[in-house]
Amino acid sequence: MDVKSTRRRGDAAEPMQVQWGGIVGQRRFRAMNTGVHLMAIDWRQSALLADAERAFHDVEARFSRFSRDSELSAFNARDTECTAVSIQMLQLFDLALFFHRRTGGLFDPAILPLLEAAGYDRSFEKVVRDDADAPRRLPSPQMSIGQVVLNREDRTVTAPAGMRIDFGGIGKGYAVDVAAEKLRASGSFLVDAGGDIFASGDGPDSDGWLIGVADPVTGEDMDIVPLNDQAIATSTTAARRWKRDGAWRNHIIDPRTGESTRSAVVSVSVIASTATEADIYAKCALMLGPGEGRRFLETQRVRGLMVLQDGSVIRSAGWPSIAPVRSEGSLEVCHAE
Repeated sequence: MDVKSTRRRGDAAEPMQVQWGGIVGQRRFRAMNTGVHLMAIDWRQSALLADAERAFHDVEARFSRFSRDSELSAFNARDTECTAVSIQMLQLFDLALFFHRRTGGLFDPAILPLLEAAGYDRSFEKVVRDDADAPRRLPSPQMSIGQVVLNREDRTVTAPAGMRIDFGGIGKGYAVDVAAEKLRASGSFLVDAGGDIFASGDGPDSDGWLIGVADPVTGEDMDIVPLNDQAIATSTTAARRWKRDGAWRNHIIDPRTGESTRSAVVSVSVIASTATEADIYAKCALMLGPGEGRRFLETQRVRGLMVLQDGSVIRSAGWPSIAPVRSEGSLEVCHAE
């Protein structure tokens, strides 16, 4: 029997749905303001599932900008340029610097002041969706994660005074990958954090884990793809958005403009070797727009599906559709931004 799991974030359908059959060990909980579902083919792997859940909570406790007690909040409130950090914080900074270079600066977690100025200054469920009376906030001078210097031997991070970091663009994918490492010994398993997914092994029916990619607006499946030792993540502006000064804002800040992205792309789903890669590349492709975004994904040697504002769909080379529902956009649409 084939069963489909459905998840929702607020009023918007999640971009992914997971299909599976057979008996599996499972664990469900909430972390990072989303539902998390862990599955292992071997139901006896309960200890590993518990370890994977703890990994999620540990990452959230350490890197949430909304928790005053987190290590990230302490870093953002520092009064010195050189700060001693934990091994995990050093690792995440290292990853952030790597992807900053890899994306030509398009991925930049040092955009927290810009994000707050746009109105995302609290946990999303507390953000007022249409606040015409909100005071206009001017961000501090824009900085870049590229200014950070790591000392791995001393385990310190040196950053300009006033630089404040948001790891929201990497944190969930990173947590999925950390949890996946905890489950590695179980063989065939799946980690699903609100649509950021890592799927290991052949799945319950020995033909891969089947992932339904849903329309970002309606939530209806537009495609199904098989995953085997791969990750998939979706970035969309359809869910986390709000109005300020009569204009729509969203949580994806383009460091080139300092403002919420105005791309013609509504959502991007990316298949990559890790959830961290998929998470970051999806956001970057969305910011770049249809034509340039597709070329970016193919240059990074990952596969992507893009949904445009007019409802058309663009699939990059090698996208592994099993049951595509919607046809591809034309080249003209690909390059329209």
